[in-house]
Amino acid sequence: MFKNNRFQPFLKKCREGLSVVVLPLALFQLIRTIFLPTSMDVMLTALLFFLYVGYLKKWL
Repeated sequence: MFKNNRFQPFLKKCREGLSVVVLPLALFQLIRTIFLPTSMDVMLTALLFFLYVGYLKKWL
C-alpha cells in the first residue's frame, strides 16, 4: 500500500554531501581548536569527526 523507500534518493544525496563537506570542515575546525581552544570548539570538532567516522563505517 505505502512505499517505504520514498526518501531514499534524497537521503543518499545527503549522505554523499556529508562526506564531501564534513572532512574539510573538521580539519579546519581542528586547526582552529589547536590555536584558540574553547570548549565549544572542542565539542564541535569532536562532533564533526564522529560524523565523518560514522559515514566511513556506514553507520549513517
